[in-house]
Amino acid sequence: MAAHGDAVTESRPEYASKLELMLTLVGYAVGLGNIWRFPYLAYEHGGGAFLIPYLLSLMLLGLPLFQLELGLGQMFRQGTLGMWSRLGLPRLRGVGVAATLCTFFVSLYYNVILAWTVYYIGRTVGAMFRGGELPWADLGGDCPLTTLVVPAELAGLPTLFNNATGRFNASHLDDFWCPSAGSLSTVDPDAVAHHVDPIARSEANDTAIPAGFVQVEVRPSECPGHSALDFWQNQVLQQSSGMDDLGGFQWGMLGAFSVAWILVYLCVYNGVQSSGKVVYVTATLPYVALVVFFFRAITLPNAATGVTFFVKPDFSVLLDATVWVRAVTQIFYSLGVGFGSLIAFASYGSKHNRFLSDATKVSLINCGTSIFAGFVVFPVLGYLAHELSQYNPCIRSDDLSGLASVGLSGTGLAFVAFPIAIASMPGGFFWAMLFFVMLLCLGIDSQFAMVESIVTVLSDAGVGGGLSRPKLSAVVCVLSYLLGLIFVTRSGIYWFELMDSYSCVVAMFFVTGMECFGVCWFRSSVWLGFRRRVKEWTGQTVGWTHTVSWKFICPALLVVVVAMSLNKWDIMDAASSTPFPAGKGFLPAWSVWVGWTLGLLPLLAALVVALLPTGDVEAEFGAEGRLSASPGEVEAGAVEEGKGKGGSAVSLWGAAELPATREPSSGANITPT
Repeated sequence: MAAHGDAVTESRPEYASKLELMLTLVGYAVGLGNIWRFPYLAYEHGGGAFLIPYLLSLMLLGLPLFQLELGLGQMFRQGTLGMWSRLGLPRLRGVGVAATLCTFFVSLYYNVILAWTVYYIGRTVGAMFRGGELPWADLGGDCPLTTLVVPAELAGLPTLFNNATGRFNASHLDDFWCPSAGSLSTVDPDAVAHHVDPIARSEANDTAIPAGFVQVEVRPSECPGHSALDFWQNQVLQQSSGMDDLGGFQWGMLGAFSVAWILVYLCVYNGVQSSGKVVYVTATLPYVALVVFFFRAITLPNAATGVTFFVKPDFSVLLDATVWVRAVTQIFYSLGVGFGSLIAFASYGSKHNRFLSDATKVSLINCGTSIFAGFVVFPVLGYLAHELSQYNPCIRSDDLSGLASVGLSGTGLAFVAFPIAIASMPGGFFWAMLFFVMLLCLGIDSQFAMVESIVTVLSDAGVGGGLSRPKLSAVVCVLSYLLGLIFVTRSGIYWFELMDSYSCVVAMFFVTGMECFGVCWFRSSVWLGFRRRVKEWTGQTVGWTHTVSWKFICPALLVVVVAMSLNKWDIMDAASSTPFPAGKGFLPAWSVWVGWTLGLLPLLAALVVALLPTGDVEAEFGAEGRLSASPGEVEAGAVEEGKGKGGSAVSLWGAAELPATREPSSGANITPT
């Protein structure tokens, strides 16, 4: 008799080939975080030493959970919501709701990164056709006053600065005072208000100037750091004073944001039939760009300093628990576990794919890309330090720590630090286009993957009634576009950072923990049936290593990570925030409450769904057709061996006949595929 599960799988769309699925998984996993977040974390946390918690997080959490989510999607042919009904655990559908909400929140603000990239591409193309310089290039002549701190006896020395260029005399390099943060302190608040060069601003503005030192002001004729930062803050963002000052739309960004969402819709409008073709370009082009950038980067002046900074470990950072939490968080965001997207993609793949080995390959490609990106980014940072050291005595060409004043976290690395370096390279237009097209490909892969996951959940749940896939995708994209408009106001950067800091601070750990619990612990029949199906469909065995990992190691580590993630209430330091431009921007007290509301909303949704009556909801999602296993069969191991009482072949998965004399058991139900 044909298995009920086979009938279901035949009606579900599939990728045209295994290659399309693998490229989709690589494109989803390899994203902007590999290029900007991983290098920044390595920069902040001990260089090569950060690889230790990073790789351990991959082996103990990232890879096992990646394998589990691919397995769940492939074995049950549903998205992150319908999967729980197929497992016979309808009350845990709220976990799928939590994952989908988390994905939806991230997709709202993630697309603004694509909009920033589209804006830079547009401005670059415009400047190229006008025959001018890159729009963030230093054209000279309009640099702000820079405040430096020198010994009092040298303050009036005529040879301290070059009167023509405003640069400091290199022979006095060691005479300047610099705070431990790596850049000079601007103590005078009036000077800060009048746009003293942020490159010369201390991260700790309250640092006291030592006795015997005084401030001197100089206006250099060139200021590449200021030009790129000014373009980012005052032209791209048109940044307001704080979160509570919306300031209206930035119209250029509104146009770029619209273009970004149109591109995403064109990728997902027809499900895997359209997105499966797009990845042939978006998943491969970034590697071509990275290789080209690598050979250019290692030939830049001072590249060796950057590489040394990256590979030289500072093992003392390993004693800091924060480093380990950030390594785990990076693995989660980079691989994309806990968001439901992996389950959705696997549900469209062949049921015979060897997902255990597929997940291993994709995970290694992802982490290998991060490390390779480090060897691209750090030579460029070495070159950047070399260039800026000529203007700022607190940035040394032989030490990258002074670049902290530029701002290398996320947006700072991609939209300030890299553009500074690109503007000073020969052939700047080529490198700018290559860099931002690479960012666009990396970002759009991850973005349409999240949208595809959301649409899959809605489609499997029957939301939208008779809407076709293109129409349902359009509804999701338009709604997301409207909700995301706040990110292209003048206060958009603050809302972006709020969402990035709070939206998934706990949810992704909760979701993956519940996946382990639901499959491995809730009912023994679920675990035994899952293992049996994996063996029957893929030929691979869920061995003792996966059993120990999914049952014990992952849940235990996730509990620890959740506890550590909750140890800080004011994640963005709103209480100490000050208005821009004197500070990084004012964050009102209510921003903390808004942030935690967003962060805990997925968990609340999971609780509400768990309390709903399951009968009505089960019928709505088509949970009929289950076969049951009696407790005796499970205990005796008959289910795992596929033998029922009386010698009949019995499968929990609807692939066999039940003896006519046997009544259905009242044991645990598992929905077949």
